[in-house]
Amino acid sequence: MFLEQLARTDLNLLIILQVLLEERNGSRAARRLHLSQSAVSKALGRLRDAFADPLFIRSAYGLEPTPRALALQQQLQPILLSLDTLLQPPAFDPSSSEREFVIASMDSAFTLFAPLYLSELKRRAPRVRLRYEEWTEHSLTEMGQGQVDLAITVRENCLTSDFRQDTLPGTICQRLLAIDNLTCLVRLDHQALAEPDWDLARYLTYPHVQTYCEGRDRWMLDHKLAEQALQRRIEATVPSFEAALRMSMHSDMIVTLSRLYARHATQVYPLTQLPLPIALDSISHLLIWHQSHEADPGHRWLRETLFDLILAGLAEEAA
Repeated sequence: MFLEQLARTDLNLLIILQVLLEERNGSRAARRLHLSQSAVSKALGRLRDAFADPLFIRSAYGLEPTPRALALQQQLQPILLSLDTLLQPPAFDPSSSEREFVIASMDSAFTLFAPLYLSELKRRAPRVRLRYEEWTEHSLTEMGQGQVDLAITVRENCLTSDFRQDTLPGTICQRLLAIDNLTCLVRLDHQALAEPDWDLARYLTYPHVQTYCEGRDRWMLDHKLAEQALQRRIEATVPSFEAALRMSMHSDMIVTLSRLYARHATQVYPLTQLPLPIALDSISHLLIWHQSHEADPGHRWLRETLFDLILAGLAEEAA
């Protein structure tokens, strides 16, 4: 009942009443409100009917408020101030915010990019909390539902792939972090390192470990091989690149992955690179978010900060 009554009330009248109470003069009130004096007079008539009180008495000094009008002023000022605060764009101060942001990514993206931004981000926003979730086939839906703020994902730059940048939903905004290619990793004493001719035929004679993500375990590489009626001998399928690296450390299995991530992996694990002996299109590392977050100042601060720090970090590593 309360909202229905408000819906039948012209709330602009309350603004006119407040200005009249401040100015105590119809002409000045009209100028402030960008209304004609006639419009202000008509509004005052409606206010008098609504409150069953004259509200103002004309005098030699202008409009003198009645006791009822003065009582209304005490109630009206905090209400209008609250409305003004409500209508102001939300503010975000990274130095004091305790907001939590949810970031979805594959484990490889977290390992690769988090060291590039985490220290500086926490320096700028010491109380901001980051919650990381695994990137899955449900993550895009969760972004649309507001459950995930940002994601770092990979898309294949192959015209025949269903996982290109341009196949992302139109509601998903994106920024390119890096263009990358694929390479191979093997353990340090792997027999393939002694091969006189490292080619596709040799590559396919060895066992492979495959990572699955987004509900799939076949990628651009496998589709390219299938076009030539070829396939890898995949002996293990694992849910993360971390697991794939460990499998490769303790077996003859080859792991095929991005060059950027491989560069990191060889600094941490006893693995070494071999070139991928087949021509493939590149891949793109993307920072993505749902368009519903575009105007959110906190979200904008986070994504711009991540983007700038990641690009700066990649440039420094490349140099």
